[in-house]
Amino acid sequence: MTETWTTAHAPKTEVSQYSAEYLTRANRRMEIVMTRLTISFARELGVSVQELLALAHLGSGEDLGPSELAQFLQMTTGAMTGLVDRLEASGHLTRGPHPSDRRRVVLTLTEKADDDITQGSSPLATEIFDLAESLSDDERVVVGRFLDRFIAIIERLADDACRSDVG
Repeated sequence: MTETWTTAHAPKTEVSQYSAEYLTRANRRMEIVMTRLTISFARELGVSVQELLALAHLGSGEDLGPSELAQFLQMTTGAMTGLVDRLEASGHLTRGPHPSDRRRVVLTLTEKADDDITQGSSPLATEIFDLAESLSDDERVVVGRFLDRFIAIIERLADDACRSDVG
C-alpha cells in the first residue's frame, strides 16, 4: 500500500531541515503521486495515459502535427496515427490544414477535450491556487523562482532524452 504524503512528512519548522536532500526526495514523491494522478485522470476520461499526454501537449497552444507529437511522446509515426485516430473517434481532437504549409496537418483539441480536461483538473488547480494564495508575496517569489528553474531542468532533460531516443 502506498503511503499518502501529508504535512506530517514535511520537516518540522527549522528551515535547515528543508535541505537539498529533502527537496530531492520530495521531488521523487511528487513524481510518484503525479503518475498515479495521471493514470487515474486518464481512466476517468476514458483514454490511455499516452492519449492523455497527447492531449496535454496539444493543449500547450502550439500548432502540432502528428510528426511533432510523435517526437514529443517518443512514438513511431505509425503508432501516432493510431493514437490520433482513436482521439479523433472519441471526439477529443480534429485534424485540419496547417495555416502556412498545405502538405501538413494540424491537430486541434475539441471543445469536448477542453471541457473534459478542465473538469478533471479543476480540483487540483483550485487547491494549488489556494495554496499559492496562502503564501506571502516573498514566499511566492521564492517558490516561483524555484519552480521556474525546476521546470527548466526537466524540460532540458526531456528534450535531450527525446533527441537521443530518436534515430
